[in-house]
Amino acid sequence: MAKTQPFADPTWSLVPGHTALILIDLQNDVLSNDGWYAKSGVDINHMRRVIEPTKRMLDAARAKGVPVIWTTHGLHNEVDAGVFWDTRPFLHGGGFRVGSWGHSIYDEFEVLPDEWLVDKRRLSAFYNTEMDTILRGLAAETVVITGVLTNQCVAGTMKDAMYRDYKSILIEDCCGTTLPELHEPTVMMARVGWGAVWDLDRLCEGLRKLPEPATRVA
Repeated sequence: MAKTQPFADPTWSLVPGHTALILIDLQNDVLSNDGWYAKSGVDINHMRRVIEPTKRMLDAARAKGVPVIWTTHGLHNEVDAGVFWDTRPFLHGGGFRVGSWGHSIYDEFEVLPDEWLVDKRRLSAFYNTEMDTILRGLAAETVVITGVLTNQCVAGTMKDAMYRDYKSILIEDCCGTTLPELHEPTVMMARVGWGAVWDLDRLCEGLRKLPEPATRVA
């Protein structure tokens, strides 16, 4: 008896007016060599792989008027950090502190005035944030998800998007983590359980097929 494949790659495409781009936690503290992670001795090389591909992705998405939503992970201290505090002892002395340079989006990126910035306290960008409200207001049905860490906040956000019936597309080469050995297993979990997995070339090809954005009248 032939085996039945227990999952299938969804045949989704980018739909004009119903697609949004989410960039998870591309902050100075995780991407900069002067950030808290690097200064604490954490290997950030795999996370830094996302920098140049993300620039290319942003150019392609903005050219077609795709809404862009950035997230940051922030905390003040153990009061609002939750159990994250117990699992990240190297953050007790600093890192992700709201209002700090490290908490801000990485210096090589720019958040444009018409883009959204969602600050979160937990791994998922949906938990106790305005993310769902923004996406509903944008009439988004498909969400393109990228950022860091692949196996933590990216995975948590993608799962939560699926729970809310968004069509989630993970862009593999625009994701990174502190534990590279967990990157591919997480990508596989995303592919078989939470949505679709594309590479940047496929995303850019899909973006090129979108119509030119309508010119706004002042």
